[in-house]
Amino acid sequence: MEQPPGYVAQGENKVCHLKKATYELKQNPQACFEKFSITIFGVGFHRCHSNYSVFVRRTKSGLVTLTVYVDILLTGSDLAGLVKTKGYLRRHFVTKDMGKPKYFLWIEVAHKKYSILLSQRKYVLDLLEETRLLECKPVSTPMEANVDLRFDGNHTLDDPGRYKRLI
Repeated sequence: MEQPPGYVAQGENKVCHLKKATYELKQNPQACFEKFSITIFGVGFHRCHSNYSVFVRRTKSGLVTLTVYVDILLTGSDLAGLVKTKGYLRRHFVTKDMGKPKYFLWIEVAHKKYSILLSQRKYVLDLLEETRLLECKPVSTPMEANVDLRFDGNHTLDDPGRYKRLI
């Protein structure tokens, strides 16, 4: 066994040999997600057809949904089902109940007495600040009408990701 390419430890010829994947390792998120999926399938959840990281369980009293994206958002209309699911997750994983969500997947969540309000205001303000467009005035049409946009091959974007987020 040899050190990986690009890694040079002066004066050392030692390497680590990993004998098996460990569930909690960040280096193996696919195995982690697969173990999580199998575990929650055991309590009656089904994967959502339109989104791979959303799991749903229908109960007599309503619906319980699990959304996995770094953190897990557990929500639904069946309060007893939510409590049961939290207990099940605690028995199988190290978990921490963070309470009502305030911010998840770039969406702010404001809780009212009988409803919730979802907003991307903070995300948009952060994006405008990042692109130095915070002081710009809003317009109904953000660019000239009937502009002929053609790719001439000469100009490339410095940061295509920033452009995609703005769009």
